[in-house]
Amino acid sequence: MKQYIKRLFSDSAAFAIATMGNKLVSAMLGPVFIAYLSMGKYADWGQTNVVTMVLQYVCILGTDAAMAFYFYDAKTVEDRRIYFTNALLFSVGTCIVFTLLVYLFGGPLTDALYANSENYTYLLPVAFLATVGAIVIQHILGYARYSRRVWTFNIFSMAYVIGSNLLSILFLAYFHDGVMGIFYGQLIGQVGVALILLYLFRGEFHLKISRRHLSDLIRYGAPLLPTLLAFWAMSSVSRPIIYHLASPEHAAIYEAVMRLASIIVLITSPFQLAWRPFSMSIKDREDAPELFALVGRALLVVGTLAVMILTFFIQWIYGLYTVGKHGYGMGYIYVWAVSLGTFFNVLQNVFGVGLLIKKKTKVISYGFMIAAVVYLVGNLILVPIFNIWGSVSMTVLAYLIVIVWVYYQNQKVYPINFRFRSIAIYLAVFFISMIGITYVQANHLENAWLYYLLALGVTMGTVFATGLFSIRSLNRIGRALPKLGGKG
Repeated sequence: MKQYIKRLFSDSAAFAIATMGNKLVSAMLGPVFIAYLSMGKYADWGQTNVVTMVLQYVCILGTDAAMAFYFYDAKTVEDRRIYFTNALLFSVGTCIVFTLLVYLFGGPLTDALYANSENYTYLLPVAFLATVGAIVIQHILGYARYSRRVWTFNIFSMAYVIGSNLLSILFLAYFHDGVMGIFYGQLIGQVGVALILLYLFRGEFHLKISRRHLSDLIRYGAPLLPTLLAFWAMSSVSRPIIYHLASPEHAAIYEAVMRLASIIVLITSPFQLAWRPFSMSIKDREDAPELFALVGRALLVVGTLAVMILTFFIQWIYGLYTVGKHGYGMGYIYVWAVSLGTFFNVLQNVFGVGLLIKKKTKVISYGFMIAAVVYLVGNLILVPIFNIWGSVSMTVLAYLIVIVWVYYQNQKVYPINFRFRSIAIYLAVFFISMIGITYVQANHLENAWLYYLLALGVTMGTVFATGLFSIRSLNRIGRALPKLGGKG
């Protein structure tokens, strides 16, 4: 098992290069967007991203997740390439159809989305066309990831994100195009990188439309669409709800919080990128359940402690991020809850790994749909009363529902000893500690660092007190991790 733990951490570390580069650049450029956009336009940018995200999910239809399975399940290289080609053609073709529809008939959608829609006649068509490029990039870089072409993945991931951001800022700064300028930059950047990748991977395409291969991809991926739509609802639907039921200004604050909270993906995204191909490649080993349990508990502890430690510095970071604009207020007190939701979405992949292995993806969808309904209803009730707090509290609750559901359904088909009772106690202590930290920050209490250290010490002590981990198990992980430097 040692060699497989090493491989997971090695792959995660390799993929972390691109993720860290992208997120650091996005964090540095984030204040530029806030400086150049009014709060209303910043909220409009978030509104547009809500639509393009759901467009991407619908067009891909889970075929990227299906490729993670059929990449290893395919009997020959030719078979694998046919799957890859059909997945890409299906997704791109679907997105082009939606782009034409929104160009011809998108007026009512634009009026419904934006408070001042007269300047956004061509915003959605441009954003949809940029999404075509993003879909090509996602499929090809996924294929590169499964084939462990790490440097190809890293270089073009950074070129895609950094290039699009820089071009968007260029349009903002020199052409003063506002939200339209951002998506002109994304269109040029994303389509440009997509064309380069298409050329580099031209040898991997098998230009054959195969009904059988496309049917396999859709049968595996389509049941994931309700999950993806539910995830979209839990990550995005609060933006238009806050925009219309609270105010565009509150929506702008929430948008800044969402973007700042995405810093947590510096921890989660490299793992998430490496996890799917890794878990599928070892699924037939006898010791796989033991390894999955070890990784799940370790990820829970590392992720939650990362969220807590980030919260210690978030007020200072938030001040830099919002470039001193007073309208963004104390948005930093919401960041930890949104970050935790992002982290829990990664954690459910580990707790539900058996459902993916056994192709029980519909079960995962049911859990997400239940959570999405709770989230939507909760937002509609709580946002008019508590504004942003109503949304972030529902974020945590909804993802807790997903984790509990996925865990219990996974145990029915692929039992794994995650020590769930210990996890429940640990999370209870963690939430009490975080509520205390929020109270200290919201009321600007003196000597806040004393409480921070107390909260961190109690939470870390709970890890061992509950039996979630022992010193012996930590030593075991330490021996299995790749050595830094030398031949190890």
